[in-house]
Amino acid sequence: MMRQALAFLFATLVLSPGLCAAEERQRPEQVQSDISMREISIQSNFTGVKIVLFGSIDFSKAPSPDEAPYDVIMVVRGPEIPLVVRRKERIAGLWMNGESKTFSEVPAFYAVLASRPFRAIASEETLKPLGIGFTNLDFSKTTDAGDGFRASLIRLQQQRRLFQESDDAIGFIGRSLFRGSVDLPVNVPIGRYTTQVYLFRHGKLLSQSQSSLQVHKVGFERVVYMLAYRHPLTYGLLAVLMAMSAGLLAWTYFRRE
Repeated sequence: MMRQALAFLFATLVLSPGLCAAEERQRPEQVQSDISMREISIQSNFTGVKIVLFGSIDFSKAPSPDEAPYDVIMVVRGPEIPLVVRRKERIAGLWMNGESKTFSEVPAFYAVLASRPFRAIASEETLKPLGIGFTNLDFSKTTDAGDGFRASLIRLQQQRRLFQESDDAIGFIGRSLFRGSVDLPVNVPIGRYTTQVYLFRHGKLLSQSQSSLQVHKVGFERVVYMLAYRHPLTYGLLAVLMAMSAGLLAWTYFRRE
């Protein structure tokens, strides 16, 4: 009886590592990700900042670093804001604002990074529900996308560096580690930003991970911002009083001269 128990224990110890390895190979891949900073403070000397997104693939089935079958897409998205696009019209020799259209749900910032051109990673049917790519952004459900206003909005946001698409911007380090970076420009809006990381293999979405960061103003800039957006009447009155005071001081000075 003792010999049988010892034989069973020995077989269990010998076979357990193999069973664990086989079980691990059968587990689905999971992507884990994080961001280099969770909070960005904007002061008067702010000139922009670069944030780094990084992650790893748990239970990776890549045979070697050079034969990784995976693709990664990262999306950085700012808070939703309404934006108005106006069409310029020439009237009596002058350029004036003409027809306009309001988009009620526009990301204040939007960036897409990919390990290779993301439209080669997955089909449009897969990318569209995820909102990956400018063409798959849903600015508002009632806006007609064929009238040129949508294209103008995207072009203007790209010129301001608030919309970015970067193919081949994510690099793999070894079998499962990867990283990419995004430049937030000096005019980046404040608010809560989300970062979404998608893991693909052969065009199929395997896993996704999400994190967030907060962009806010500090110091005197924060006081001015809060006053302008939360108490616009008070802000306007103070601005008028400051302008009048500056004018009176200048008038008094030059009158003495």
